[in-house]
Amino acid sequence: MAKKKDKNLQNGQVDKELKKIFDRQEQQDLLFKSNELLPKKNFDIELEQHQLRSGLKFTIKEIKDLVKSQAREYEAMFPNTNPFFKRMYKLRKWDKLDPNSFIKPPVVALDIKRYIYSRYGSDAVPTLLAIENPILSGHIKKFKLFQFFTDEGIEMLAGIIQDANDVMNVSKDWYDFELKYTKLYNLPVQLKLLKD
Repeated sequence: MAKKKDKNLQNGQVDKELKKIFDRQEQQDLLFKSNELLPKKNFDIELEQHQLRSGLKFTIKEIKDLVKSQAREYEAMFPNTNPFFKRMYKLRKWDKLDPNSFIKPPVVALDIKRYIYSRYGSDAVPTLLAIENPILSGHIKKFKLFQFFTDEGIEMLAGIIQDANDVMNVSKDWYDFELKYTKLYNLPVQLKLLKD
């Protein structure tokens, strides 16, 4: 009888010790393997829908489908026959600069990214800038960003440039253009504190 009681005590201690071990293991699992407890997402992140304030919906895959890894042959999207740069220079009051000159002030590239390429969605410019595109000299790169667009992306670009031309045509200065264009297409703009 004493042996039976002793054996029950030992079994109880073993059970308590095993419970401690299992409890400790469970705590470690909760701490270090907590990601395994999260529900698994069964979708591709590139197919996740994003929506801009303008209402434009897109996926990262759609952006990547518009962008190619190899540059296409150069064909001017802003030719001298297109009034884009003439209007930009006029609105900016750059009367002494030639809008037909190949070399343009560096701010022009920033404005094109801000007001033209940003219309493709928030991931378009970072996707385009991530493509290897060596600098030739100063701020001039080997390829224009639009050279990486697919045919569909090029068609959209022509429409976006025309939209910008239309708004520039009814603007009295560059700030007026920024306000009208960004409001029309729900793009962010830094408002000026003081009028020039």
